[in-house]
Order: sequence, then C-alpha cells, then structure tokens
Amino acid sequence: MKTFRISWFFTLLLLLAGCNQKDDVYEIFASGQTWHWSGSYNTSDWKSDNNNYTPTLTRDELARINDDQDKYTIIFKEDGTVEGKGGSFTFTGTWSANGDDQSFSIQLKPNGNRSGLDKTFYDEISSAKFYRGSSRLIKLFNLDKNHYIQFYPKGFND
Repeated sequence: MKTFRISWFFTLLLLLAGCNQKDDVYEIFASGQTWHWSGSYNTSDWKSDNNNYTPTLTRDELARINDDQDKYTIIFKEDGTVEGKGGSFTFTGTWSANGDDQSFSIQLKPNGNRSGLDKTFYDEISSAKFYRGSSRLIKLFNLDKNHYIQFYPKGFND
C-alpha cells in the first residue's frame, strides 16, 4: 500500500510539473465584464510591478476617473471585438492576446474628440503590446514594458 501511495504521489507531481503555465486569455479578457480604468503607472520591472511602480496620474485625475464608473471603461468580447468609452468619446475595435508570451494587440476606432484624460486613456490602450492579469485585474503594458494602464472590474471600487 505504501508503494502505491508513493508512486501515485510522484505521478501527480510529474503531471503537475508538466502542466502548461500559459495564461487563460478568455478568462482574463473575454469574461463579458466591463473593466474600469483605475490608474496608470511607470515601472522598471514589469514582472514585479506590484512592488516597483510610480503613479503617473494626479489625485485630481484619479478622482475624475473614479467619479463616474460608466466612463473610462472597456469591454473585451470573446469574438475579438472591443468597445469602450472615455469621458467624451467612445471607441470600437479588435483585440487579440497570446497567453504564451503575454503579447497583446489592439486596434481602435474612436468616435468623438480626445483631449486631457480622454487622450491619455486612448493613447495608453492603443499603445499596449503586453498584458498581465486575471479575472480581477488587467494591466496593459507598452512595448518597453515600463508603463501600464490598469483596470478593475466595473464597480470594484464602489
């Protein structure tokens, strides 16, 4: 009996060690939830940004973003389309993500004028080339992986 338990234990370890650790892109992006912009940050280490970041928005800008949860939102759909809205503009487009290398691609078609926070919101999403995330948080990083825009599910900060 002990031989069976030890053998079973090592078999389980081998199976777990062989599991693919790539991200579940659909769990992260295509869950159907609305994501709300929570902030933007600079970092020197994209894999350890939770301990190494500098906010790039002022307190006033963060207050304006969080003043209305129906603004500064984005929805990634399972069919590869995306839609969202800023303070005074909306957008549609397409997106794709690769769970193996965490690369990200997005093309947006805006409607309306963009200036101030709207321009920042649009520019940071448009320049995203990599991502990190889960069903509770998404970070979209620029090509150099030294800046990211962060999203939580809508209503998270209520």
